[in-house]
Parts: sequence; C-alpha cells; structure tokens
Amino acid sequence: MLLSAKFENIYSFNEETRILFTASKSDMLPLHVSRAEKRDDISVLRMGLIYGANASGKSNIIKCLAIIKAFALNGWSNRKYNYFKMTDNPQERSSIELEFKVNDQFLAYGVAFSKGGLLEEWLYKTGSRNDTMIFERKRSGNDWENVIAPQFMKEESGQFLKYLIDGTPTKGTFLSEYIERNGKGIDAIKLARKWFENLNIIFPNTHRTDFPFRVVSDTQFKIVMRELLEYFGTGISDLCRVESKPEELSIPDEIRQQIEENLEGKDEKTGVVIHNESRFIFAEKDESKNLKWYELKTVHKKEGSNSDYIFEMFEESDGTSRLFDFIPMLIDMRANDAVYVIDEVDRSLHPMLTLKLLEMYNSLLRGNSQMQLICTTHESNLLSTAPIRQDEIWFVEKDKKGESHLSSLCEYKPRENVQKGYLNGRYGAIPFFGELDNIHWDDAKQK
Repeated sequence: MLLSAKFENIYSFNEETRILFTASKSDMLPLHVSRAEKRDDISVLRMGLIYGANASGKSNIIKCLAIIKAFALNGWSNRKYNYFKMTDNPQERSSIELEFKVNDQFLAYGVAFSKGGLLEEWLYKTGSRNDTMIFERKRSGNDWENVIAPQFMKEESGQFLKYLIDGTPTKGTFLSEYIERNGKGIDAIKLARKWFENLNIIFPNTHRTDFPFRVVSDTQFKIVMRELLEYFGTGISDLCRVESKPEELSIPDEIRQQIEENLEGKDEKTGVVIHNESRFIFAEKDESKNLKWYELKTVHKKEGSNSDYIFEMFEESDGTSRLFDFIPMLIDMRANDAVYVIDEVDRSLHPMLTLKLLEMYNSLLRGNSQMQLICTTHESNLLSTAPIRQDEIWFVEKDKKGESHLSSLCEYKPRENVQKGYLNGRYGAIPFFGELDNIHWDDAKQK
C-alpha cells in the first residue's frame, strides 16, 4: 500500500511536494482503512481520488510513480521526463520518494537523478516513531559512495553485499542489482522489489495484454470477465478467439519475424500478445509445435436467435475498451492484495459507470486486505455519490508561476455539499477561464 509520495523539481512540481494516503481518526467507512494494530503501525487508506483542472499536474503524479517503478525494477533507462522549467534558475536534479507498506513492514525508497543518470538511491525502514537506514548510494562525478547498515554487514553475507553494491552499474539501481545477482541477507530489499512488481499503473493509453491468454486458458476467469461485461451493460455476451493469417492482422514484418524467432525452438506451449490499433493479437504453438496466430473478438447475441454477431475489438466503444483494462484489475484485486493507480479513471466512461466501478471495488474490500486503488479524475459527481472519505480526496492546482500544489479536502473541513463547493471553486483545482471579449475573432481571417 502506498502511504506517501514526494516529488521535487520534476514536471510541474518545483519545491518538494507530498501527497499522503495515511488515514485520519475518522471512523467513516472503516473498510476503507487498513488500521494500525501495533505500536509502530500506520493506518493507511485503501482509496484515493485526485482532482484538478486540465494541465494542473494530476497526471504528473502518476508519471512520477511510473518513473520510480522503472528505476526500482530496471535501473536508469534514459526515460524521458522534464525537470521544472518555469524558473529563471532551473535545476537539473530531480527526486522522487515513495513510502509504502508491504506485508507488515513500512519502507521508503527514493532516487535522485538528472538527465545524465542516477545521482542517489536510498531505502529506509520507516515507522510512526523513527526511520532506519537500510542502504544509501550517492554519486560524485563517476564515483559512488555506498553505505549499507552495519547490522547487515556483520552477517556472513556482508562481504558479498559490499561487492554487490560497489559493483552496481552507474545506470543500475542496487534494488534491481540485488535481486538479479541473488543477493542475500537484506529481506527488506526483496520486499521493496516485490511491492514495485505489484504496483500496477494504468494510463489512458495503457492496454493489458495478459487477459487474452487467460480468457482461453482460465475458465473461471473467462466466466467472471463475461459476467462483469454484462453487469456493466456493454452488450457483450462472450469473448472468443479466431484464427487468422498474420498478413491479415496488419502486423509489421519485422515484428512478426521477431516473434517467430523468439518462439522458435521452445518446447513448451508459449506465446506473446500484442496490441495493434485496438486489436488483441496473440501467437502460440499448437500440439504439433506449429505457430498459430489468433485475434480476440467479442460476441453479441442476436435477439430472438441462437446465432451470434462477432465484432472486432476496435468496433467496440472507447468506454468498453477501457473496461478491458479495468475488469482484469477487479478480478486481480479479488484474489490478491494489489495496488492499482489509474490516470483519468473516468475517461470515456459514463458517470454512472465510473461510480459502479468504484462501488465494485468497495465490495471487494476486506478487513485485513492491503489492496488499494488511487485514481485521478474530473468526475465531480463522485464527490456526492461515491462512498468516499474526506481524507481520500486531494486537489491539484497550478499557481501563476506554473507550479503544482496539492491540498487535502481535510484541510478545508467542509460542512457543505462537497461537489457543490468544488464546482464553486471553494477548493481550487478547477479551470478558470478568461473573457470572451478578449478573443479577436475578426482578426482571424479564413483562408
């Protein structure tokens, strides 16, 4: 579970900015809180909604989470990003830190970096009273100063740990190097890595490529997927795969060749899924080890008949296409304590459908679960209709200098209808428009 995220000098965040998902003492919607049970525990929210006008910085929060996840799992990869530019003295050092709960431990992992690569990396064990360093790395020129907490260096594995951290490539992170080189002795690193692996980030253009295989290989998954598609009123009665020829699927020759080469010589039945222009295409071997190409399609029942209509995936609405990302998420959360972060959860969805999605998530909550759903949204109706606590709502707003700032609804202590107050500008984070009289329509000559 994500407790907090800090950003500095990245995208629209200039000074250090922090968003918190720790719970207040309110007893409203108790299942929305993973309550502290021990002395050093921290109560964590299982839901978070982030509001803001277009270009306020909402999506930048999600982009920062994606960047630090990439660092944690793969190291520096020349990922494109922007430091804060709207200043006379721009700095190139950016930093991101996340504090999270995994199993029963609280950890904080952070990185500092510039366009030239990684500058710092650290992992701490945190609690309600104090923080304890696990490791730190700092770069000066081409040299690194590496420190591992003394208690780990006293163990038999201490010498190997020093070898690992000193040998971490300049573009790598110790968090990923430790796992790849089979490090031993620091369980907290394994837990941190596990948490990042289970951090799921969904952008508006994100498409899950795992569910087509599950649809054909996991009967129960297909049944629930089909039932939820019906529940959300998509008109889809089933999903099917249809064998096709690769030349009919508009797959570029170089990609098709690469896939065929990767699967060639493998004994087990395996495959790969690609998303191409709203089409889910996958290849796998048959019993004779011949490569077969398939396309996932939707089934609509023909009224008053036993026959069906078969639709291409790209013929479905944008809202239905988004549900193909969200429904596997709900199934995953039902079985696992997963963390999902969604940018623009309401995009292409009817307001009632967005509400039903959150209600469905709420129905999955259990007293001991560590699942969590954090979304950015413009949908103000949720402020009055969705079951949500005040401490779960955050607002993002840009000032005149172009800096994004965050505020919690709890800071305002509202006594009114929250949706009405938000739309009236009480909490900021809404668009403000200029004067129509300032538009020089007559000067724009049509050519």
